[in-house]
Amino acid sequence: MISKTGLFSIVLAAQLALLGGCSKTVEQEKTAQSEPENTQQASDFGEAVYQKHCAACHDTGDGEAPKREALRLQSNEAITAAITTGLMKEQASMLTPLEIRLVADYVGGPTGQNALENAEANKCEGSFKLTSPPLWHRWGNNIRNSRFQSAERAGINKLDVPKLNLKWAFGFPGAARARSQPTVTKEALFTGSQSGIVYALDAKTGCVWWTFSADTEVRNAPTISLDRNGHPDILYFGDFNATVYALKAATGELIWKKSVRDHPVGIITGAITHYQGKLYVPMSSMEVINAYQPKYACCTFRGGLMALDAKTGDKIWRFYTVDEPKNTGSNSEGKDRFGPSGAPIWSSPTFDRKRNLIYVGTGENYSSPANDKSDAIIALEPETGKVRWVQQTIEGDAWNGACGRFGTQVNCPAENGPDFDFGAPPILTTLANGKDIILAGQKSGMLFGLDPDDDGKILWKIRAGMGGFNGGVHWGMASDGKTLFVGIADTPGNEFATGPSRQGLHAYDAATGKPIWSHFEPNVCDENEHKCRTALSAPPTIADGVIYAGALNGILRAYSASDGAPLWSTDTRRDYVTINNVPGRGGSIDSAGPIVAGGMLYVNSGYDKFRQIPGNVLLAYGIDDGDEK
Repeated sequence: MISKTGLFSIVLAAQLALLGGCSKTVEQEKTAQSEPENTQQASDFGEAVYQKHCAACHDTGDGEAPKREALRLQSNEAITAAITTGLMKEQASMLTPLEIRLVADYVGGPTGQNALENAEANKCEGSFKLTSPPLWHRWGNNIRNSRFQSAERAGINKLDVPKLNLKWAFGFPGAARARSQPTVTKEALFTGSQSGIVYALDAKTGCVWWTFSADTEVRNAPTISLDRNGHPDILYFGDFNATVYALKAATGELIWKKSVRDHPVGIITGAITHYQGKLYVPMSSMEVINAYQPKYACCTFRGGLMALDAKTGDKIWRFYTVDEPKNTGSNSEGKDRFGPSGAPIWSSPTFDRKRNLIYVGTGENYSSPANDKSDAIIALEPETGKVRWVQQTIEGDAWNGACGRFGTQVNCPAENGPDFDFGAPPILTTLANGKDIILAGQKSGMLFGLDPDDDGKILWKIRAGMGGFNGGVHWGMASDGKTLFVGIADTPGNEFATGPSRQGLHAYDAATGKPIWSHFEPNVCDENEHKCRTALSAPPTIADGVIYAGALNGILRAYSASDGAPLWSTDTRRDYVTINNVPGRGGSIDSAGPIVAGGMLYVNSGYDKFRQIPGNVLLAYGIDDGDEK
């Protein structure tokens, strides 16, 4: 999912587009053959390149491409990187270096240098010390990925919720999206950004304690290890080039960094799990997009999990979700085909201390033949990566960007979908009777209760949504052990969808799957756009009887956990005066969910994929009787 959590379902063009994604051939007449003589000529040449190779997708948003308004928020350095070494390398292979530079200058907005300069803005005064364990940790707040927050650590209860007001907004420079969910301690908030800058912000005021520049975008939630006194010690995260970093949490000083990329377009999207001296790194890729190109030899990426030594970054083992791909013939363009492939892990691994197991959810295969580990929950031994059991819920799911109505079809596998990943990580929770259960939600719209003591046997299953490319369950769920809280996106467009849309928030008995209540969120306008959909694609969070959930139209709401009644809401889709003097704008809330810690509610706003609403802010709400800023 874009995360591919399925997200990448049609990221096919969602990014497919940044140059050449809509072009028809690889050999094309070059627009600019020599260095422009002046600024106006450079702009004219850049516009000509854009109109020839990009406008068909980006001006209209066809193929789920980011629109021009989203591209303008990105720096020309970021666009150049996407074209030359990143997502769009294959799609833009017909462009000359001069054309790349000209179109990046024409389309892009703030410079990467501005982002680095702004990293020094609004610096904190005084000394910075970390004195207590995280109040909210990594993506799921614990190694069980429950997204449950205790009343003590939340600091906000049901009576406080109506008094929530914006305390500060932090703007990410040169960004069109904000999707690195923060990790929070009493003193600081740690988060990544689209520019690759990792920030340590003061948890109460948002001033900057330190920054670190990674090589490229950091989209996953940071993970912290503790020292012998229980204080935050080392911060771990991965970037979009599949490089893992270890920093001193108190200073941002680099301890080590190691590339775990074992495929040319391998990436890290899910948060890294740290446990007993090892790091467990989920492995995903953008090959699902590269396959759109008819002349691409599809496909060879092998999803899975890598274990690293937390002290050194050295590899301990690598688990693969597919066997070594073999040549299966050639496509209609004469390029070799390979398979099986894919079955990426988009989300954070879940750890089971009692059984000493790791649970992961996998995505679809990219090419034929589909195998037995795609669209599955898998249990692994943490010492070796050996498979203990596999529970596959959908067989024969092979899909890539060549499929669907926007695809070229050339590299589309025979199975052709349905692209129903487990983009959301499994939740391990303990029921009232003391028995553990694994809760899993799928893009198909189905929910499952699995038995960890019986090789993942399905105890119950129920349909929560119609399913689709970006939902049913897209990024995650939350549970307090008694109830499973499920946000449903159900955005339209998947031929395999079942029944009507059920976008909104739903509660189920965790032990049986029996529905408890549903709060449906109707569209707020008539256009076929995300601004009209209060669809819950980002994961919800439960804290002290309140469910917090953000929607694709930028609405952030708090609901009563007992009956789903709305308690409070705010529209994040607006302009903000930010504390670091970056022009700020909110947009869609997706990928990273709201979190509650230390009497504050934090949420990222802005997402430029799938024609969603771009934005670049991290918002912090606190209990206050004053007016919003």
